[in-house]
Amino acid sequence: MSSIAVMFGQAARGVSGPGRAIACDAATPGIARRSWWYIDRMPNRLATESSPYLRQHADNPVDWWPWGPDAFAEARRLDRPVFVSIGYAACHWCHVMAHESFEDPETARLMNERFINIKVDREEHPDVDAIYMNAIQVQGEGGGWPLSAFCLPDGRPYFLGTYFPVEPRFGRPSFRELLVAVSDGYRQRRGDAEDNALALLDGLDRVDAHYRRGALSADPAALSAPLLIAAGRQLAERCDARHGGLGGAPKFPSSSTHELLARASRFPHGQPAREAFDRWARGMAEGGIYDHLGGGFARYSVDERWLVPHFEKMLYDQAQLLGIYAGVAAMAGPFAVRAEQVIAETVGFLARELSDPAGGLWSSLDADSEGEEGKFYVWTPAELRAALGPVNALVFAHAYAVTETGNFEHGASVLSRATPRTSAAEEDQLADQRRALFEVRAHRVRPGTDDKVLAGWNGLAISGLVAAWRGGGSGPALELALRVARFVRDALIDGDRLARVHHRGTTRLDGTLDDYAFVAAGLFDLAEATLDRSWWDLGARLVGAIRDKFVAEHDGVVVFYLAPAGDPLLVHRPESNHDGAIPSGAAIATQALLRLGLVAGDAAALALAERYLVQRLTGAATANAWASSGLLAALDLYLHARVLVVTEGAGRDELLAAARRVYAPTLCLAGPWAAPSILEGKAPAAGAARGFVCTGPTCSPPVTEPAALTALLRE
Repeated sequence: MSSIAVMFGQAARGVSGPGRAIACDAATPGIARRSWWYIDRMPNRLATESSPYLRQHADNPVDWWPWGPDAFAEARRLDRPVFVSIGYAACHWCHVMAHESFEDPETARLMNERFINIKVDREEHPDVDAIYMNAIQVQGEGGGWPLSAFCLPDGRPYFLGTYFPVEPRFGRPSFRELLVAVSDGYRQRRGDAEDNALALLDGLDRVDAHYRRGALSADPAALSAPLLIAAGRQLAERCDARHGGLGGAPKFPSSSTHELLARASRFPHGQPAREAFDRWARGMAEGGIYDHLGGGFARYSVDERWLVPHFEKMLYDQAQLLGIYAGVAAMAGPFAVRAEQVIAETVGFLARELSDPAGGLWSSLDADSEGEEGKFYVWTPAELRAALGPVNALVFAHAYAVTETGNFEHGASVLSRATPRTSAAEEDQLADQRRALFEVRAHRVRPGTDDKVLAGWNGLAISGLVAAWRGGGSGPALELALRVARFVRDALIDGDRLARVHHRGTTRLDGTLDDYAFVAAGLFDLAEATLDRSWWDLGARLVGAIRDKFVAEHDGVVVFYLAPAGDPLLVHRPESNHDGAIPSGAAIATQALLRLGLVAGDAAALALAERYLVQRLTGAATANAWASSGLLAALDLYLHARVLVVTEGAGRDELLAAARRVYAPTLCLAGPWAAPSILEGKAPAAGAARGFVCTGPTCSPPVTEPAALTALLRE
C-alpha cells in the first residue's frame, strides 16, 4: 500500500499512511464564518450526555456532537468531513489535548468551520474505537488515545492520528495545521480522500482475512499440550529477567499473558514460566504501579522497573490482577502472604472508591488532580515529616524510596518498596505509618472518577472478586461479587439482552461481545462459589445470546464479532481476534462455551468451541502468544478440564474449601446445573460428603478428607 503524504504548505512534512498522496495547501480558503459569541458562552450538545468523559467537554467552544446518526446526517447535508475524537475519562493525554486545543477558541473556530466534530467515549463504544484503532494501525502508525480520525461524511476514515500538539513538536504538525491541511485535502482532492478511505477499509478486511487464513485446513490433532508448553517458553524468554513483565518501557500489566505463564508452569519444564510469573507479580506489587497506601494498580509503568506509573486506575486492571494474585496465593510460594495483602487492599479499594451506591462498580479514577498527573499519590520528605514526625518519616522514607531529589516531578517521589520485608514488628510499624499517610492523603484534592458502570468490566470484576475470595479467603470479596452480580442482573439484563452502560439511574446502549462474554463468565464463577443455580442459568442465557448475536460463519470459518449485525453507523464490523488490555471477547466466550459443554452437557456449545479452537489456534495465533493468551487458556481448559463433584453430607464445606485453595485453573465444579451423567452414582457414604475428580467419563475413587482431595487436585 502506498503512502499518504499530508503536505503542510511548502514545508511538505510527510505523514505515513495508506492510499494515494493528498497534496494539501495550507492556505485557508474563503469560508463563511459563523457568529462566534454564543458558542463561547453556552454548553454544547455534550452537556446532556451520560458519559462523564463527554460531559468534560460540554463547555468546550467546539461544536461537539455525540456519536449517532444526527451527526453524520449533518455532515452529509453540509458536505463536510467528520472529525472523530476518541478518548476516555482517565486518559492523561486526552486531557492535555483538550486543554491545548479543544478549549482554545481559535482552534475551535477552525474545527467548527471545517468539520462536523464527534466526541466518542471509547468505553461506551468499544466497537467504534476498535474500527478506528485498527484503521490507524493499517495506516502504519501506532495507536493510542486520544485517537483522532478524519472521516468522509459517511464515517469512513481517510486519515488518522493520535495526540497532536498545539505547536509543532515531537515530529508532529500542530493540530491547527493539520485541521487546515486535512480539510483542504478533502475539498480540493476528494478523489484521493475517497481512495485513502477505500484503502483503509480494504486493509481492515485483509487483517480479518489474515486471522481466518488457513482455518479450514487446520488439523484438530494440533490442539495439544505442546502448543501451551511452547507458548509458555516463548513468553518466559521475552520477560524481563530482572524486573518482570514483558519487554522494557513502557510496561503494562498484560494480565492475560501473565496468567498464561502460571498455566504453563504446570507443565514439564515449566520452572522458567513459574519464575517469570512470580517475578512479574512481585515487581508490580512492590513497584510504584501499586498504590501502597490505598490499594489498587495504576494503568502502566513508564519505565521498565514498575516505578513511575501513568496514575489512572482502571476497573478492568483491578479485576484481572485480583485473579493474578489469587494465583500467587494459591501456589503457596514465598510471596503468598504479600499476595494475600495485595488482594485484601485491592478489594478494599474497589469497595471504597469505585462502588456505585446502586450496586455496580465504576469505571476508573483519573490520573490528574489539580491539573497535575499523580499529584494525589506522590510524597516529599517534608510531607512525610509533617505527617509522621521526623523519626518515623525517616524509617518510612528508607522503606519506600522517598528521597530529597525524588523520582518524579518537582522533587516528589512515587512510593515503591525499596527494602526487603523482614520482621513482623517492622512490618506492623510500616503498616501503621501507611494508615497515617492514607488519612493525610484523604484530605488532598482527589482525582476525578468516571462513575459510569460498564457491564463487561463488572463481569470481569465478578470473576476477579470470586478469585480473590478463593485465593485470599476474603469474605468481603465474595460479598462484593454478589452485590455487583445482583446489580447487573437487575439493572442491565432484560431477557437475553444485556445493556452496556448504566449511569445514575439510566441504562443505555446494547452490549458488545465483551459484555456478554465477561458477564457470563463472571456468573459461572459466582455460581461455582455459591452453588446457586440461578447464576449459572443466567450466564447460560447470555451465552445463548452470544451464539445468536455475535457468531457467524464465513466460508466455513467461525467468526466472533465484537458488535451485533445491522448498525448502519459502523463502516466495518470488527471481529474479536486478539487480547489487549482485556482478553478478547471471543476467547472468554469460548471458555464459557467449553464450561457449558463439559459440565452442563451442552453438546452444541462444546462443538462450537472445538471448531473455533481448531480454526484459530494455528500458526498466526501461537506465533504471538501474548496476543492469544485468552484463547490459549481456553485450549488449556479444553485439553485438561477436570470436574469436581462434592456430594451432600458432613464435611462438605471443608472439602470445597480445600479445593478452593489449590491452584487448578482448569477445575470446574459440578453444581446443580451439571449434566446427570456427571452426577450419576455419586452419593454420600454413611452421611459423609465425598469428593470425586472426573476427567472425561473417568472419575477418581471418592475421597472424604480435605488433605486427600488437595493431593488429588495437585497431581
